[in-house]
Amino acid sequence: MRLRFKMSSNRKTTFGLRLGQLADLFAVAVKDQVSSDSERVEENPAKMLRDELAEIMPGSSLLFPAVSEISENRQDSMTTLAGKSLQQVLFSPDSSIEQLKLIKEAGKHLTTTSVSEAERAVANTIYHAAIARCLILHNKKITKHSFQKLDESFALLMEKDWMAGELIELFSDARRICQTMWSN
Repeated sequence: MRLRFKMSSNRKTTFGLRLGQLADLFAVAVKDQVSSDSERVEENPAKMLRDELAEIMPGSSLLFPAVSEISENRQDSMTTLAGKSLQQVLFSPDSSIEQLKLIKEAGKHLTTTSVSEAERAVANTIYHAAIARCLILHNKKITKHSFQKLDESFALLMEKDWMAGELIELFSDARRICQTMWSN
């Protein structure tokens, strides 16, 4: 069926549609766009993770709003993250325990507030990456999870086909520490 529409000279037309019909049309378009965006995000946690690692904070990072919310009482820690990417913080030899705790807490917060499976997976990865880095850099466990549980979690994350190579290496190094601590 072909619809013909007559455009008015001032282009202020609804093409004969009533208000309810226009609302339905807009609802379908919005639903289709949200569904399309959600499917793209769901299909590509690897891209989302790469973007999160590279994004300079504050930027459009998923992490930074959670960091801001969590760190209201710790302004010093938040300002030390500004202007750095998550990757810089995770892999810098100068990252403090406080910075890594803040990233861990923001990742944990995101696991419960994220709207998609991919976002939750990335948030869980960020949470565990901060824990792993603190174990490696400061020889300090910043979670109540046992070394055995951490070892298992790091192993599961390493198996993800979308996991970034540098994080696989980070989790592998942290597993060695966990296994040493767990066996003692």
